[in-house]
Amino acid sequence: MTAAGGGAKPHAVVDRPGPYCTVQDLGRRSGRRAGLAPGGAMDQRAYLWANRLLGNDPAAAALEITLGGLALRFAVETAVALTGADCAASLDGVETGAWRTIRARRGQVLRLGYSATGMRAYLAFPGGLDVDRAFGSASAVARDGLPGLLGRPLRAGETLRWSDPDRACPIRRVPADLVPPPAAALALPLIVGYEWPEFSRADRDCTFAAEWTVDPASDRTATRLAGPELASGPRVLDSVPLVDGTVQVTGDGRPLVFMRDRPTIGGYAKLGAVDPIALDALAQARPGTTVRFVSAEPEALRRAMARRESFFGVR
Repeated sequence: MTAAGGGAKPHAVVDRPGPYCTVQDLGRRSGRRAGLAPGGAMDQRAYLWANRLLGNDPAAAALEITLGGLALRFAVETAVALTGADCAASLDGVETGAWRTIRARRGQVLRLGYSATGMRAYLAFPGGLDVDRAFGSASAVARDGLPGLLGRPLRAGETLRWSDPDRACPIRRVPADLVPPPAAALALPLIVGYEWPEFSRADRDCTFAAEWTVDPASDRTATRLAGPELASGPRVLDSVPLVDGTVQVTGDGRPLVFMRDRPTIGGYAKLGAVDPIALDALAQARPGTTVRFVSAEPEALRRAMARRESFFGVR
């Protein structure tokens, strides 16, 4: 995905990348032994819908656009799909809306404003972006040091190609009742872990009773929560494997929820793990959003994930 593109003509040029725009897919499942973060789309529901609208493989590489600001100039006539945060998208100045496919002609420019609600928008392309992969994934994780766009965001002037620009893609929209509304408050289902009994009764009660807020220091690695201090926890701490949604209590007594760019292991005390589906809404939560933990039944969450994977064709 360079300007040269191996001699192939570009399908689009990045006029403006916005604050932080990366290539993402469903994440890197085979890189843990090498110490690599899984990466992947933060809001996987929005990402999966973008690919479904175009008839793509659910794991096709797409763009994750944090806070908006992208301007993309098309060099071919094609279709794209835009989902996620509302960034007041327009094509040559005409508002397009989101959660739908968009037809673009050669020379037209798709511009995203800056999101008023939500954090991340997703732009998918017919057949998926034609990009380098490592350990089975095209997902970018900045701290892992992989080459090119596997390890950094897009820059102005870079070119994009995708696998099937000529595919006939009808205009499709996600049904309105399936588009998640902006949320000022979130309830995060929490499955308590094996270290849970080692927290004091007061801290366990506080975990579910307290009102937390999303801290501005949150990023793709973890969503940090501001609120009361949890002062207890295990006395002996071992570094153990982490999963998406692991809730860890750091040295300042505040919990954080690990997201897609999480490390592979962690050594602080852990309350448990948040429902993976709930991470989609958390990925769109802006600083100051209110968060509460609610008790979850693991089997019900497994059934919900199985239904979602079946609907989107995730293998």
